[in-house]
Amino acid sequence: MSSSLGQPDGPAGPIQLTGWKEIAAYVGRSVRTVQRWEKDFGLPVRRLGLSKPESVFAFPREIDVWLETSQGISARTGAAVVEPARDPGAGAPVRGPAESRALEPLFPRTWIVRMAAVALVSTVVIAAVYFALGDRLLPRRDARAGAAIAPADWRVDLDSLVVTDANGNVLWKRAFSRELIPPDPGNLSSPPRTVLGGIVDIEGDGTREVWFIARPQGASAESALYLFEQDGRLRWTFKPEVKVRFGDDTFGPSWLVDRAFVTPDPAGGPGRAIWVSMVDLALFPSAIQRLDPKTGVSLNAYWTNGSIVSAALDASSSPPKLYVGACYNETRAGSLSVLDALNPIGSAPATLEKYRCMDCPPGEPLAFLVFPKPSRFAGSDATGPVETIAPQSDGSVVVRVRHATAGPTSHAVGVFQLDASLAPVSVDTADGYLSVYEALAERGDAPAGASKTLDPEREFLPLLWWNAAAQRFMEVTKRR
Repeated sequence: MSSSLGQPDGPAGPIQLTGWKEIAAYVGRSVRTVQRWEKDFGLPVRRLGLSKPESVFAFPREIDVWLETSQGISARTGAAVVEPARDPGAGAPVRGPAESRALEPLFPRTWIVRMAAVALVSTVVIAAVYFALGDRLLPRRDARAGAAIAPADWRVDLDSLVVTDANGNVLWKRAFSRELIPPDPGNLSSPPRTVLGGIVDIEGDGTREVWFIARPQGASAESALYLFEQDGRLRWTFKPEVKVRFGDDTFGPSWLVDRAFVTPDPAGGPGRAIWVSMVDLALFPSAIQRLDPKTGVSLNAYWTNGSIVSAALDASSSPPKLYVGACYNETRAGSLSVLDALNPIGSAPATLEKYRCMDCPPGEPLAFLVFPKPSRFAGSDATGPVETIAPQSDGSVVVRVRHATAGPTSHAVGVFQLDASLAPVSVDTADGYLSVYEALAERGDAPAGASKTLDPEREFLPLLWWNAAAQRFMEVTKRR
């Protein structure tokens, strides 16, 4: 079930969204709404050929940038965007009757010459004032959206974060004390680019902030999340220094700031919410917490016994839900936590004391599900995470679980559609599932002799659902 262009998913989200449903799920709106956004506000949706029905796809990175433009903000807030009508075929403004008449010589030639002279003199005067007084009188920002100088992209250049505008011009640089680890989507030990940095209008006020996780070379514990103003000034730094106990072991105060996720405001405000996950160097335990956009102070924290890899918000439910995908170290499988997005606190359940948080704030997830590793991968030491989460408009959720890997871009992935109660509706395998098994079996990392034909239900079910009342896991099979 790879994308139509054969592009793989990254560990924390799809590189490509295929079809209106996936695009709608990514932005947390209905299919009808995103279709209207494309028509009225220019949501960046692409099409393949002339197939019927039409085949559409989009790239999350392009959507993320669009969401923070004037058109994206207008679409999300319901405001109107006034732009000249354009001819879809020619790409040029469509001339109305008044514009057509304007092409006729309505004024005497001498009058036009006088107007041109006045315009020339005015231009010279304005230029002189600008060069004399600069930005004190004439701000450089584009009045419509600041597109010419607003941050649009970023990159790592040795020890520096480099931020550019929509035309690729460097706006500002931020140098760090050591050379940085560049993001590499193909390397499982490094989060993909989309969770190491981003550009977002965090308060919904029209300015675009830049968030960035700096990870110096040779110092994996020395990482921190930075939020910069649009002009490059540092607003705050998040570098956690806390201690927490799981079983008899205490972890911290040093943590690897691993990845961050930006979602709509769960409370429905105009701004965005920024969530950050941190993990011990042993990839256990891990926490996700929402940060105050003004100060960078943690507002809450939810802990689990494996590395947190993905997160997604379903703002349409009541209360709004935050889905958190992680590794579950107790059984070396993937886990899905469903949290109250307005108050995500507490810790993931576990049957063994070693994997339970002993001094976390009280509280459990609204629901908790584990995806057991298939028997054909029982010999693999890897703990398979829930790598992508896509809430659907009907309350269901589509989850992709990486059960095994044979290389940086070779993963055995199970795809699960769960209803609102987390009961499986359908299960399937992504492309290349069996080839990963064959590669692992050939080198002795998976038991030989497993079937070369696939029955997804036999392969993946039952799942394990945590019964909070009974304080134990219960098996969940496919809904009939």
